[in-house]
Amino acid sequence: MSSLPDAQHAWEATLHADARGRPVAPRFHRLLMLDVRGTPTAADAERLEAALQALEQRFEHGPAGLLTCLGWGAAWFETHTSLPNPIARPLPMAAWEDPVLEDIHACLHLASDHEARLARVTEALFGPGPLDQRARLSLRETRSGFVGQGLVAERITAPRIATDAPLLLGFHSGLRGNQASERDITIADGPLAGGTTMQVSRITIDLERWYAHDIERRAALMYSPATSARDTEALVDDAPSHADRLPAQAARHGIVGHAQAAGRARLDGRPRINRRDFATLDDGRPGTHFVSLQRSIEDFNATRAVMNAADARTHHPGIGARHHNGINAFIDVHTRATFAIPVRARRAYPYLRSASAPS
Repeated sequence: MSSLPDAQHAWEATLHADARGRPVAPRFHRLLMLDVRGTPTAADAERLEAALQALEQRFEHGPAGLLTCLGWGAAWFETHTSLPNPIARPLPMAAWEDPVLEDIHACLHLASDHEARLARVTEALFGPGPLDQRARLSLRETRSGFVGQGLVAERITAPRIATDAPLLLGFHSGLRGNQASERDITIADGPLAGGTTMQVSRITIDLERWYAHDIERRAALMYSPATSARDTEALVDDAPSHADRLPAQAARHGIVGHAQAAGRARLDGRPRINRRDFATLDDGRPGTHFVSLQRSIEDFNATRAVMNAADARTHHPGIGARHHNGINAFIDVHTRATFAIPVRARRAYPYLRSASAPS
């Protein structure tokens, strides 16, 4: 336990890189959406912490073993702690969005390169045995998925997706320069100092419409009108956003790139969110569980709002809120939830009213 980082979200030091030097995310993920039963006690907190530590002793910290991150929602803080709620509730972030804004007590993000291991960990925590947490935690829903070369093409039979595509839209997204660093997303002070916040959305993707476009059109929509498909093959450090050229390029080409629009949310050139999204076939529908970590939920809200590129319509009459506007036309958000992620030492029922006072 002592060798693990204080920050639950400190995963990146354990990740390997591909042949081009791009970080490789864990291949399999689960989000365990949890509700609290009754009123937890200090003994319940000790039991949950002991179970998590037992898993950490069983599996090494990293994709080859197991990565965990346990966050708590507004309902937890408002019901079971004396701490003022530190986490902003979720919001719809576009005029065409109508997501279910979820109020969930907690979310446990599990990740590993071994898919069966995540099922075993889930069963250990929410099934019979010494680590069983069902006396105080109810498993509302399990959300699962994958990311990595070979997995998307293997699991999506139509439309045909390139075998080296790590995600459903076919491009690499977890580049070093287009992710906020773990340091930048870490909260500096207050009760959550050393922790971060987490936003979780369930998004479906219209793959048929996306892949009806040729690769050059998809590259333009994903990045910018000035980005070719050949350019995307060489991306390692960052995606070319050309954010400052959006008005001129929109006027010339009648199209806005997703990275181009989102790039305008950067502060001093630095992204504000750290994405840990993964592809899913939950409910039989292809999509993404979009998991983002950020110092404040406002960082997510600002990034997501800017991604809409609502002003692009003023630069070219052919651009609409979704038409010719990044990936907006191909995604639909169905649910959204937000969580606060405390440091590892506080992860089990943090700031429980009966156990401790906020500091």
